[in-house]
Amino acid sequence: ADERCPALLHVDSFTRVAFAGNPAAVCLLDAPADATWMGAVAANQNLSETAFMWPTGASEVEGLEGEPARGETFELRWFTPSVEVDLCGHATLAAAHALFSAPGGRESPLLRFGTRSGELVAALRGEGCIELEFPASPPRPLLDGVGPTRGDVALALGLPVDKVVVVGASDDLLVALPDAGAVAALAPDLHAVSRWPYRGLIVTAAGSGSEADFVSRFFGPAVGIPEDPVTGSAHCTLAPYWSGVLGKSTMLAQQLSQRGGELEVEVGGEEEEGASARVWIRGHAVTTLAGELLIPPPRTVPVVSRLC
Repeated sequence: ADERCPALLHVDSFTRVAFAGNPAAVCLLDAPADATWMGAVAANQNLSETAFMWPTGASEVEGLEGEPARGETFELRWFTPSVEVDLCGHATLAAAHALFSAPGGRESPLLRFGTRSGELVAALRGEGCIELEFPASPPRPLLDGVGPTRGDVALALGLPVDKVVVVGASDDLLVALPDAGAVAALAPDLHAVSRWPYRGLIVTAAGSGSEADFVSRFFGPAVGIPEDPVTGSAHCTLAPYWSGVLGKSTMLAQQLSQRGGELEVEVGGEEEEGASARVWIRGHAVTTLAGELLIPPPRTVPVVSRLC
């Protein structure tokens, strides 16, 4: 039998207007696909992330007010042009937007994704806003002898040492600067950053007005992304950090890349150590291209997620 060509979309995430925010490709499959094929498709798209998903059924999920609700379930995987990654916020938003905006809509305003980072839930809220729930990843103190020193970081950023605060690290190194202007003007040495033992570098500062509580930029040369326009997963680290600094649970965030992006983040839930356990990220998305991929995947492979 002939293979059906999978749908392929380009979606701008964390924006209300086209050609802003962070673009992602979304490939809608009927069944699991070979990882090598998915990697080749992502490399050919040459966007910071390509999301691949296929349906796995329906199940009970927690609704917006905490009540049980019926939701569709999908397997979801993310690839940069060079590697598969464990978590990607903007491509998850793009995937949810692709499903919610499909002709005929969805039976439920809730989607459940099985991923390499466990279960993720997306909820359609008012005016096209999509809410994503992620595990929090607060920055941890750096271990002696692991990663760059404060002087190394300052040198890579081209800034005096006294203007740089190395907050800590999760999968990414988190660095705070004095103000939003310093974040916007930054031109780091990406070769130096690529040698550090982290997925990427998050640089952040307090917001300069009512439009944002904090701002950031994300550099990921080690995973093939010199600068990411808007990085949802980085806000799993940024949100708990700034919640502690500002004493707020819900905050507005801006990413100061050339394309720019806007997010609302909320932290909640308690771990044993008192840190926030979950981060809710809210944003909009716009589809800019829709078509089909003429090269279908080879034979299917087993599902490998940790979908509960």
